[in-house]
Amino acid sequence: MTHASSEILVIGAGVIGLSAALRLRQAGLRVTVLERGSVGREASWAGGGILSPLHPWRYRPALLQLATAGMQQYPNFVAEIQAATGIDPEWLASGMWVLNSPEAPLPADAPAWGADWGWQWQQFSAAEMRARAPFLHADSALFCPEVAQVRNPRLLAGLRAYVEQLGVAIHEHQEVEALARQSHVWKVSTHSAVWESERVLLSAGPWSKTILERQGISTSITPVRGQMALLQGEPGALPQIVLEGSHYLVQRKDGQILVGSTSEDVGFCKGNTEEALAELRAFAERVFPAARAADLLQQWSGLRPGSPDNIPYIGAVPEHPGLYLAAGHFRYGLTTAPITAELLRALILEQEPPLDPTPYRLPLSPKA
Repeated sequence: MTHASSEILVIGAGVIGLSAALRLRQAGLRVTVLERGSVGREASWAGGGILSPLHPWRYRPALLQLATAGMQQYPNFVAEIQAATGIDPEWLASGMWVLNSPEAPLPADAPAWGADWGWQWQQFSAAEMRARAPFLHADSALFCPEVAQVRNPRLLAGLRAYVEQLGVAIHEHQEVEALARQSHVWKVSTHSAVWESERVLLSAGPWSKTILERQGISTSITPVRGQMALLQGEPGALPQIVLEGSHYLVQRKDGQILVGSTSEDVGFCKGNTEEALAELRAFAERVFPAARAADLLQQWSGLRPGSPDNIPYIGAVPEHPGLYLAAGHFRYGLTTAPITAELLRALILEQEPPLDPTPYRLPLSPKA
């Protein structure tokens, strides 16, 4: 059994854990990252890479301020990663169409509402849509030019290369089996090692809930399965992101089209289903008729860390000195990763936070 120590242990190597490790290392801390599987292969990898709350008018200000700050930081965030590593995360301010649907009707006051948050929502009728987006089969829609996308697997590859370049130690296939505080030190045990540190940041997505429960800490984090499909389209055929209800289309530079996504309460089951694939293909072919000729390349699923109102927990765990949590970002871990990392760095190092951390505090309740 190996024994090792670090100034801070980060448990979980998704986009939140890696971004936090980056900022903490840049602040001078010796950082070690433990990952239960492979780096960046859970929800951060599985999603569509849309950098925006999908229907922002449906969310509370706590999420909106976090998402807005994250969106604003992304151009510099990806430029920093690419300059350091040469890996292009393919950030693109493509804009997003939000189509009207019974599941998510468009608000009449979206343009005025968006202006309050600095977003330029524009409303278009069905006739205007036929002229502006003839590649879509759509009724009335909203368009927001500020919405961007990123190719999340490339972003994660860049983040990993960057933090390792700076000296962060990453250990894969190290699932946490025990977490205990002895004196002033946290001991984190895996199947092959015991790690010691005065500070631990837990950013393990839905698995954060399981780890916390061993400490008698109850949270509202839950796994929510999302299934995706990948089609091969013609490059440039779908220049903007398209959203209708809970489903969306995102095309990459090479023509690949991501079709998402389901939202399923099935525990920690990550299996794919034929029903979900049929649902996703039917949506894609109805909204974007060119998808009827697109070959299916892949289907996969991921487990999002769900939380009440999509508001994540970020900050210290009360009554557990040195233990910090960053989990429950649900669909918006990618969008909020840069600002989440900045907020964590400030809270862990007891500096002035970039925004009010109060809405993201973890409320304690006895374990059932």
